[in-house]
Amino acid sequence: MGELRWAVTDGPDGTAAVALPDDAAAARLLAEQAPGGFWCAREAGGCGGRLAVDADGARPAFVHAGTARCALVRREGAAERGYEPLRYRRPLVAWLAGQGLPPRVSTLPGRTGLHVALPGAVLEVQLAPVSDLAWRARDDRLHREARSVTWLHGPGADLAAATEAGVRGAALVLRRQNRGLLIGVRDAGGGVRWVRASACRVGPDGVEAPGLAEARAAHGRRAAARQDAARRAARQAARWSSRTGAVPWDVRTGTLPFPAAG
Repeated sequence: MGELRWAVTDGPDGTAAVALPDDAAAARLLAEQAPGGFWCAREAGGCGGRLAVDADGARPAFVHAGTARCALVRREGAAERGYEPLRYRRPLVAWLAGQGLPPRVSTLPGRTGLHVALPGAVLEVQLAPVSDLAWRARDDRLHREARSVTWLHGPGADLAAATEAGVRGAALVLRRQNRGLLIGVRDAGGGVRWVRASACRVGPDGVEAPGLAEARAAHGRRAAARQDAARRAARQAARWSSRTGAVPWDVRTGTLPFPAAG
C-alpha cells in the first residue's frame, strides 16, 4: 500500500486538507478527531480513494484502504505540491469570509497557487516559482480584467515578490502559521514586516496591510529624487557644452572623457 502525508476530510472532491503529524500519538489523535475519515483529494491530483491512518510504522502515514492505483503514491514531492494550495485555501477563505466577502476560489493550472475572485477585485496567490516575464504578462492581463489586483507571494515565489517590490516599492508575501496566515510587506530592499492576516483587510484598491502604503510612498520618493538628480545633471551638462571652447562632459559619470592635463 502507498503512503501519503496529506489528506482531506470533506470527501474525495473536498478541499479541507490536513497534514499528518510525525508523532504517532498525535497522528492517532488526528484520526479520532476526524470521525468522517480521510480521502485522497482529487483536487490535489489524487485518486479520490479512502485513506486510513497507519501510526505503527517508522513514520505515521495515510494509506489507501483499497488497491486502487494512485498517481501520488510514493511521490511525496508531487503530493506536497498538489496539497499546498489546499492548505492555504481554507484559512484564506475564512479570512475573507470574516470581512463579509464572498470569494470564488479556483486552483491555478499546475496547482501552482490560487486565483481568488471578489467583487471588482482579484487576489492571486502564487505558491510556486514563476519567471519575471511570466509574472509581468499575468499581472498585465489581470489588471485588464479587474479593478484591483493583489498578489500574495508564497514560499516558492520569492523571485516574483522581488520583481513586484522592485516595480512598485513593496510586495505582499504569504505564509501559513498553524491554522492561520501571516501576511508580510516586503520592501524593495528585501526586508519583510510580518503581521497576522487579521491585521489586514481588502479595501477598494486591494489588500491593505500595515506598512504597505508607507513602503510604496518611500519608493516613490526615492524614484522622484533619482529623476530630479538626473534632470539636474542633464541641465548642467547642457550649460557646460554651450560655453565657448567647452570640452565634452560625460553626463553619466560627471567626468571628462579623457584625463585632465597637468
